[in-house]
Amino acid sequence: MTDILLEKSDIVLAKVLDGAAARQRVLANNIANVETPNFQRKAVSFEGELREAMDAPTIDPDMQLNAIRNVATEAAPDTNTPARANGNNVQIDREMVELAKNSLQYETAAQLLTMELREVQNAIHEGRR
Repeated sequence: MTDILLEKSDIVLAKVLDGAAARQRVLANNIANVETPNFQRKAVSFEGELREAMDAPTIDPDMQLNAIRNVATEAAPDTNTPARANGNNVQIDREMVELAKNSLQYETAAQLLTMELREVQNAIHEGRR
């Protein structure tokens, strides 16, 4: 059933917040283990799957919203980054850049969602008058 007060954009923004929060935890763990021998960095990549769920042609809007809600925000090992001599493939500069980008993504999504929820709140209050 479609949420009465939530639009597709709200559900997408909520998923972006979920993904960015998961990524924040993973990046912090990568940074904490920068010197741990044989540690393999992990990454959270959900944007492609989210884009596919958003763009999927469907007749039933509820199916599309459920597909968006079910986008995975799980961590996966990064096997593409070369490892150093100790077997660890965390590059602190890369992690710090990713952390900054992720923080901006989270903050932007949070502000957009707040603005949309304020619009709903204003509409409710205006309807009472």
